[in-house]
Amino acid sequence: MLKTTDEMLREWVVKDRLHDLEMAYCRGVDRRDAALLHSIFFEDAIEEHGDMYSGRATEFAEWVFRDFLPKYELTAHYVLNEWYRVDGEKAEGETHRLSYHRTRAADGPATEAIAACRTFNRYECREGLWKISHRSVVRDWVTERPVDDSLYHGHFGMALSQPNDQDASYRLLSLFPRGDRL
Repeated sequence: MLKTTDEMLREWVVKDRLHDLEMAYCRGVDRRDAALLHSIFFEDAIEEHGDMYSGRATEFAEWVFRDFLPKYELTAHYVLNEWYRVDGEKAEGETHRLSYHRTRAADGPATEAIAACRTFNRYECREGLWKISHRSVVRDWVTERPVDDSLYHGHFGMALSQPNDQDASYRLLSLFPRGDRL
């Protein structure tokens, strides 16, 4: 059955909102913005993050900032493919991601882990607001190697991203403040 123009427009708007949730996850983690990360989940949402974490998403957000991210001087998360299906006030989505985690040992060179994963999300619209109600993550592959610091000078030289409010985006983009903005 063909959808009406209004139905197609509503679906497009919902998919755009779901995309914003995925982007907010990446920015919240990479800029260490706990309020932003909390804002993408409903209070009763579940997060299944492989062997690392399984439980309430609100507690996952606290765990990420307390136990996981302090190990890394820099992270970067990228959303590659997104596929959403919308059914009324519920939706599902599969997203493919790449993530970069850089750590520096006190007595040695930095290492970088680059990983691919997929997230399987269930979304709901409650009181007019779309958020994640359930999120599961599976790993596709991961590699780890020493960082070649020479690549960060000369032709490729520029300031590194910062995992905090000192990141250039806060200085250069006035519409992207810290905190819950969804």
